[in-house]
Amino acid sequence: MDEVLKIPSKAQMAEQNVLLEKIHHDLERLVEEGVSPTDHAQYDAIFQAMLDGTNTTAIFEAWYPRAVAAMSSEENRFDLLERWFTMLAHAGQHTTYTLSYYVDEVSGDSTMTPMDDLANLPGPAQLCTEETEAVTDWADESPLLWYVRANALSKADGTMNVLAVEDQDAIFDVSGELAPVYTFQVALWTREWDDGTHNYKSWKTIHAANYYPYAESVDPEGKKRVMTWHPSFGGGLNSLNGLTSGAGLAPYNFASANTGLSAARRTSAHEGLWSDCDTQFALDMWQLRHWNLENSGILEGCTNYNLQHVVALGEEQTKRILLTPAQAGNFIVGSSVQLGTHPEGTNSDRSTAANHDVFNAKRIAAIETVTIDGTEYGALEIESEEPFDVPATALVSTAPWFSGNTELLPGHKDGCTISLTSGKTPIRVAGIELLDGAYAIGLDPLYNVTANEEGGFDYALYECRNSENLAGSITANYVDTGIRGTGIAAGWNYIKSFTRTRLGIVWPKAFGGASSTYFKSALYGSSGAGVRAPWRFGLLSSTGGAGLACALVYNTPASTHWDGRPRLSGAGKKRGEWVA
Repeated sequence: MDEVLKIPSKAQMAEQNVLLEKIHHDLERLVEEGVSPTDHAQYDAIFQAMLDGTNTTAIFEAWYPRAVAAMSSEENRFDLLERWFTMLAHAGQHTTYTLSYYVDEVSGDSTMTPMDDLANLPGPAQLCTEETEAVTDWADESPLLWYVRANALSKADGTMNVLAVEDQDAIFDVSGELAPVYTFQVALWTREWDDGTHNYKSWKTIHAANYYPYAESVDPEGKKRVMTWHPSFGGGLNSLNGLTSGAGLAPYNFASANTGLSAARRTSAHEGLWSDCDTQFALDMWQLRHWNLENSGILEGCTNYNLQHVVALGEEQTKRILLTPAQAGNFIVGSSVQLGTHPEGTNSDRSTAANHDVFNAKRIAAIETVTIDGTEYGALEIESEEPFDVPATALVSTAPWFSGNTELLPGHKDGCTISLTSGKTPIRVAGIELLDGAYAIGLDPLYNVTANEEGGFDYALYECRNSENLAGSITANYVDTGIRGTGIAAGWNYIKSFTRTRLGIVWPKAFGGASSTYFKSALYGSSGAGVRAPWRFGLLSSTGGAGLACALVYNTPASTHWDGRPRLSGAGKKRGEWVA
């Protein structure tokens, strides 16, 4: 993956130089006063005092290397990040971010109104494509939203073995081969309420009356975590066929939740699959950053990139696919395709073996115009180590994206590479790449689905708070949440509102919305009884039904398909119960 060149403006450089000069002065004073970086309290206090909500990155870049150099044998990089995010929590203690929006009985308007400290800001966080000129805004440096990525492995006690931090440790590996890449940020306190007309959601870095931690932010001992973390990329396999989070990896599709769990445990025995805790975090961070209930129509994601064509000309031992120029022109360089022999009479379902028996997912390296025997063709040049045969009947289909397309975005900006609303490329929200053309598959929660007399289906929701107990069935390790869905029809059901709960469960309260109102996403209900696992966000052809609030709930933990991609989970993989 090519690096994005980040060139600060002269004004930004001048501001940074002034800041670094001040930091250097304070460090000299520390030495004169006999304070060493090994004296954590005094050392951290110096840097914490300089944090003002606009200089977070620069302060971290000055603090971290000295903190690493002074680590004792009892410390590790996870401890350092906890110290850092404790500093950020204190720096943001006087900030309250609040949003209001209509209760679903009053209006379907999806816009959210900023309140408290958000009301003093000029607008929501900037959304970028790779061509956008990035400007520094409040979300980039806010202690409540600032994040850093790191290679880390899950541990039995619910913490992480952090091996390398991005831009700070030379061994940091964005591919996820060293260890999965996670995005770390402050674990916020939150609060939700309504007054009968408006709902309110509010966030703080410190505890206040009626505020509570996210379920994922409570460790197995019941203690509130200082920071939280989530996998930065969709599921892909490392060299040992272990499930990881990294850029540049082929989509791990045609894999069920069960096989995904096995792959995750090859990376670490303590890893788990994507949970509703992760989904809740992504949806809330979207709202907090962009002041709308959901992303659809604003930052679409890969939900409208569904191309399938029989080749215009077959070739032997080639690394290209020949289409008509018009057909080839609709494909995107860098995106992924699958190719199958597609004999006469074969359907076009991507999961049919004959539609991916040449290869499953390979990237388009270039799109060229070529002339053969006087006829012009559009050639999809394929990234492939070995040549392949393309029979005259072959079918080429778009496939889920390789991970890491959003690495082309400037800095830490949210957005997508080509067009915010075209529906062609994955998105990034709060340092997490999402909506990559495949559903994110998990095993927490699981749903016990039963048919009811009215012809719909009832759902009982069970959660698993320890990744080592995840399973393809509702075992004794799955806790009944008490949350129920009653009479849900098979197929698409547009969501109006969600159940308010502190359990880290994302479950609709009311249906009857549409693709442009309320949450703008839909839940696809099961057409049969049994245990079902959630598939989240959408696929290449979901269009109006897809989004950060979308879910398929008709697949079993053993279901496989081209559009499903098991994914690692974040801090919620090992969580306890918080008591106020």
